[in-house]
Amino acid sequence: MQLIRWEKAKQAIAECKTIDEGKVIRDKAEALRAYAKQAKESLQVQNDIAEIKLRAERRIGEFSRELPKNERARTDLSAPHDGKQTKTSILADAGIIHPERYEAIASLPEAEFEKHIVEVKASNEELTTVGIIRKARQLQKAEEVVNIAKNEPKEFSGLYDVIVIDPPWPMKKIERDCHANQVSSLDYPTMTEEELQNFKLPSSENCHIWLWTTHKFLPMAFRLLETWELKYVCCFTWHKPGGFQPYNLPQYNCEFALYARNGTPRFIDTKAFNVCFAAPRGKHSEKPEEFYNVIRRVTSGRRIDIFNRREIKGFDRYGNEV
Repeated sequence: MQLIRWEKAKQAIAECKTIDEGKVIRDKAEALRAYAKQAKESLQVQNDIAEIKLRAERRIGEFSRELPKNERARTDLSAPHDGKQTKTSILADAGIIHPERYEAIASLPEAEFEKHIVEVKASNEELTTVGIIRKARQLQKAEEVVNIAKNEPKEFSGLYDVIVIDPPWPMKKIERDCHANQVSSLDYPTMTEEELQNFKLPSSENCHIWLWTTHKFLPMAFRLLETWELKYVCCFTWHKPGGFQPYNLPQYNCEFALYARNGTPRFIDTKAFNVCFAAPRGKHSEKPEEFYNVIRRVTSGRRIDIFNRREIKGFDRYGNEV
């Protein structure tokens, strides 16, 4: 009887055509799993129920990934486009608060998904959403490493008179069992302090250098300038509209570009040249065009932007995303 019900649930998941239908199956499985734990059912029974929950979450993730971002979308993927709802509203109406956790499960190749379930059950461990998301992130990280190796940046071509560098500081996202959607890595590779210290800047004899940093890495940034044997001069401050606010602390609504020198470079224009400026935010880690407009105006010679993630007019580029 239990096998018949399991197969029926699995068939229902395969046949569901909307996020709402998948969510109903997922919620029922979650409630049943909670009851099984309270009733002290065997781990095998609990994992059978958890498997139904995971399969429903994977189906929800498949639906979510197919919805176009920031565009009109349909609630029933088998029906014509009605143009009445956006992806955000559809997910909110279905009670999907963190769609990324479901999409992470859906991103796991089917063979790896099935393998994970079999291995966890065979090892007599608890089958959880957090565990399978962690598996998906591990595979994603492994793919990133391969891609990084394929796109290893070339050596610098000569020396530069102006250097802007935005190091991939050694930060990591936090893994928390209570928030499975946070089990993820950054979407770009990071470097340790030692690796950054060993990084050789292509600096000319007289060179302007701007080193971007955040509050957390200010001490490390100053240590880097010392290691690189550069003379610190002043700190440029980007005032951003909003920002991260840690618990019981002020909002971090600015970033810094430490200005340092190698030798004695000179500016060609110092009018309206301020160390504090306001500019809108762009994508994650992206620096504002207003900053580059100023640097282009006040400097001359060869310029390079190191570790940036987009093309900047008037600057050569260096990094594995170039």
